[in-house]
Amino acid sequence: MKRFLAIFLAAIILLVPAMALADYDYDSIPTPNMIVVDGDDPSVVFFARNADQRVYPASTTKIMTTLLALANGNLDESFMVGEEVLGTTIKFTKYSSLMGIQPGETLTLRELVYGLMLVSGNDAGEAIAKRVAGSVSAFVDMMNQKAQEIGMTSTHFTNPHGVQNENHYSTARDMAKLLAYALKNEDFVRIAQTRTYTVPANSIRTTELVLVNTDRLLNAVDGDPLQTVYPYAIGGKTGDTDAAGKCLVAAAEKDGARVIIALFGDKKDLYGGDTVLTNLARFVNAAAVFEDVFANQYQTLAVSELNLQQSFSTGVVNANAEDLQDGQLTMSAMLDGMVVRASAERISAIRTNAGSISAHVVLTTDAQAPIVAGQSMGVIEYKLGEDVICTAQLMADFSVNKVLDVSAVMPEETAVVTASPDGTPLIDRGRKDWTTGDTLTLTFILLAVLLVALIVIFILSEQKRRYERKRRARAKKRRQQYYE
Repeated sequence: MKRFLAIFLAAIILLVPAMALADYDYDSIPTPNMIVVDGDDPSVVFFARNADQRVYPASTTKIMTTLLALANGNLDESFMVGEEVLGTTIKFTKYSSLMGIQPGETLTLRELVYGLMLVSGNDAGEAIAKRVAGSVSAFVDMMNQKAQEIGMTSTHFTNPHGVQNENHYSTARDMAKLLAYALKNEDFVRIAQTRTYTVPANSIRTTELVLVNTDRLLNAVDGDPLQTVYPYAIGGKTGDTDAAGKCLVAAAEKDGARVIIALFGDKKDLYGGDTVLTNLARFVNAAAVFEDVFANQYQTLAVSELNLQQSFSTGVVNANAEDLQDGQLTMSAMLDGMVVRASAERISAIRTNAGSISAHVVLTTDAQAPIVAGQSMGVIEYKLGEDVICTAQLMADFSVNKVLDVSAVMPEETAVVTASPDGTPLIDRGRKDWTTGDTLTLTFILLAVLLVALIVIFILSEQKRRYERKRRARAKKRRQQYYE
C-alpha cells in the first residue's frame, strides 16, 4: 500500500505539469543534471541544470559507437565475432547489459548495431569496435576524435559501451550535442526509433534474439504503473549504472520542431527509494518537458501564409501526347493545413524572407506512363538557404495514358525536377542521347587506338627480327671458330 501511494503521488507530481503547461515547474524534476535544447540547433537552450558538470554517460555512450559504425562500416557485411564479445577492457557477467551473442557467430554489422541501440548490448559494442577499427583501443581513439569534431569539449571515452570507468565521462550538454548530430543521419534515426528487431538463430546460437527497445518513450512494458510512451518521440538512448544512475538522452518532433532532452543522475534517494519509479521517472519527465517546450517555446506558422509555389511540371516517358499540357504533366504540392512549428526567431526569419524560399522537388516515382490522377509522384522540400522549412507530397494533376505506338515516341529520361526561387522549373537529366557527332568521335578514337596497336606490333616484330639475325651471326661465328 505504501509503495502504491508513493507511485500515485509521484505520478501526480510528474503528470500535472504536462496538463498545466503554462505553469510548468522544472523544479518538480529532481534530476541533478539536465538540459533541454532545440534539436536542430543545440546552442538554443530552453532549460539547463548543472549541464556542464561532469557525469558518467553509461550506455548513452552507444550513440557515438553507432555513429562510427554507420560512418565506417558496411551494415550488411557478414563476419564472425570472436572472444571480444565476452569483454576486453572488462569481462562481462550475467549482470551486464548484453545482446546475447556468442564467440564464433556470423552476424551482420546491422544486427550488431540494433543489438547495441535497442537492448544496449555491451557485447555488440565490443564486436563493432573490433570490426570497425581492428581493436577496442583504436576504436576509442576514433570516438574521442569524433567527440572533438562535434564540439564535445568536456567528454572523454575509454570504451565503446559506457561500462563504468573514472576516465569515461561527459556532460549533459555534450550528450545533447551528440544526439543532435546523430539525428542528421537517417540510418541512425531509423535504428533508434525501432521498437523491436529480430536476429535469426544460427549454428552457434540456436535461438533467435528478439530485441526490444529499452526506450520507454517508444515502448510500453506490461506492468508499468505509469504511462511513459510519448507519441512524438523519435528515438534516443538510455543508460544505467550504479555510478551514473538512470540516464536518458532523447528527442521528439512535432510539426517540424525538434527538441532534445538529456537527463543524468536519477537515483533512488530522489524518489523515496522506489526502484520502479526511479526507472520510469526519466521517461515521464521527458514527455512532460517535450509538451511544455512545444507549447510554450515554439510558434506556429500556416504554410498558406507564405504563398509558396504549388504547381510543377515534368516530361513523361511513353506518354500519349494528347493527355499532356504543353507536352508536360503538371503536379501539385499538398500544402492544405500544413503548419511550421519553430522558435519565434526562426518564424520571424521565415516570414521576412518568404520570397527567398526555394522549392526542390525529387520524383520518387518514374515519370513514365501510365500515370493516374492523384498519384504520388514524389516530395517537395521548401528551403530557406539550406534550411528545410517544410516537406510536402507531390500529386499528379491528371491521368496520362501510355502511347500505343511506342516507336513513334523518342526515348526520354526520368527527370529530377526542382524549382528556382522565381518558380521556373529546372530539369536535371541523368544522361544524354547519342548523336552522329558522338558516333564519329567514337569511331575516330577506335581507329586511332588500332593504329597505335599496329605501330607497336611492327616495332616489336622488327626488334625480334634484329635479335634473330644477331643470334644467327653469333652461332655462325662460333661454328667457324670450332672448325678452324
